[in-house]
Amino acid sequence: MKHHLGLDEDGYPVDPFGMRDAFDTLCTEADNLIQKHKTMEQTKIQNLTPQGSFESNGKTFYKFDCILENGQIGEVNALSPDKWSVGDEVVVKEHQSTKWGPRLKLDKPGFSGGFTGKSGGNDDTTKGIIASWAVGCAMASAGAYDDSYDQRVLHLARIALQARDLIKKEVQP
Repeated sequence: MKHHLGLDEDGYPVDPFGMRDAFDTLCTEADNLIQKHKTMEQTKIQNLTPQGSFESNGKTFYKFDCILENGQIGEVNALSPDKWSVGDEVVVKEHQSTKWGPRLKLDKPGFSGGFTGKSGGNDDTTKGIIASWAVGCAMASAGAYDDSYDQRVLHLARIALQARDLIKKEVQP
């Protein structure tokens, strides 16, 4: 039987090294990442009308009036005159009303730039967040703390990751 310091008020093993706080922080970052991706709606460009160009910071930007299939309208800018075409799949990153009218920020699907939290958003950070999510799910499901607790958590975390990958493949944007 493993010895531990007991359970805290939430039923988790007592954590004398503060790992639970680090885990909670990672869970919060993962929730923010998930919420960010939920708010970026994918749609298609229904109509695109060129509205000229302008210079800013030594770069030429091309302006377009854009109507999306989801009903959103606004001006979208691009660094090339052929970046967007009618029928293109796009992700709406922002839709704002400004004093110059509605503005859209669009991206190609799968090209979101990724997570850019405090730690810089590298692959190891993203992997850490995903792994922490899986361990959190596993800890919530593992049950009593006994000799097989660690193995049960690892097994359940792997199941959570496999289920996540399966669901990602089934979800249609």
